[in-house]
Amino acid sequence: MSNIHKYILLNILLWMLSIPAAAAEDITVIKADRVDTVTSGVIENGIIIIKDGRITAIASDIEIPDSANIIDASDKTIFPGLVNPISRVGLSSAPSGGAASNPHYRVADELYPHQDVYKRVLQTGFTTLGLVPGRGGAGIAGQGAVIRPVGNKPEEMIITESGLLMINFQANDKTKKVIKGALDSAKNKTSSTDPKVQPLINALQGRIPTYITCSGPGEILHLLKLLEPYKKMKVVLIAGSEQYRVADKLAKKKIPVILPPKLDFEPFTRNRINVPKMLTDAKVKIAFSPRGDGIESHEDFLRAVTDLVKSGLDKEIAKKAITINPAQMLAVDYRLGSLEVGKDANLLVLSGDPLDVGTKIHMVMIEGKIVHKAP
Repeated sequence: MSNIHKYILLNILLWMLSIPAAAAEDITVIKADRVDTVTSGVIENGIIIIKDGRITAIASDIEIPDSANIIDASDKTIFPGLVNPISRVGLSSAPSGGAASNPHYRVADELYPHQDVYKRVLQTGFTTLGLVPGRGGAGIAGQGAVIRPVGNKPEEMIITESGLLMINFQANDKTKKVIKGALDSAKNKTSSTDPKVQPLINALQGRIPTYITCSGPGEILHLLKLLEPYKKMKVVLIAGSEQYRVADKLAKKKIPVILPPKLDFEPFTRNRINVPKMLTDAKVKIAFSPRGDGIESHEDFLRAVTDLVKSGLDKEIAKKAITINPAQMLAVDYRLGSLEVGKDANLLVLSGDPLDVGTKIHMVMIEGKIVHKAP
């Protein structure tokens, strides 16, 4: 055999040997003590197979590909990445002012990836953020975006760039007139080239969720009356602690609620009340969001949820309130919020149950890639 033929044969063999190595980069297997799927229970001695950023198999007895990259988490718990349904992390301060309609404003246009705060948010376990327009003024604030807090370009971070419509409600005539006027202008339309109208059509048709901020139970009653003509809207309420007073009406309308994980005082008393428990007892779906946009609120988040569980909130409901429920409210539950075949491999590797005191985050993964690993 000539030297040139030997050279060609050698290169072919080297190329063939490189194929398993490439496959190993594409397939990741995690072996864990417990896999908490949130929606389908806990899998003891669970195995998760990830390919191209998505979960392809999850069970306790799976054939593992020979070429897979294996992560040994045999003494750890795997849990879905946390979902924050309402956030202003990384955004500038919201302008204040009177009632106005700005449905064309988009948070996605303001996104700037190169901020250390996103890295710090990842370290606290949040893999999905629902970024919203500010609450500085009443009326229609604009369009929110759903993002992953990692990426070098806005398009690498964005999951849904026009993911929701934000309304800041107040029970005064001027605000109600602005909101109703805007909604009515789009009520009988199915599409529009006007950037001020199309987001309203999407909200009215239920194509995107409509987040509405509201302070007390009295305002909620005004809001429910205003919304009566708009039957298809998928409303998500962001309200004050006294919303439990109208929990029966929210449950009847099937309106979910976003609130911070904290115990409150009954008005004009020193009696502690667990508002999330009161809402869920009334069959209102809830989701938790950190108390603020500062990193301290994110670091304290799981402990705060744990305190609510100690005070009577069902633990499984609490887990859903930080994963699948907010994913549903952001309309991204088809790919996020739980550990299921076909969904993005956004997950946490934990030292124990996420709602046990002392549990530590050892690793954070987004779409099958390790984005944070504890030292």
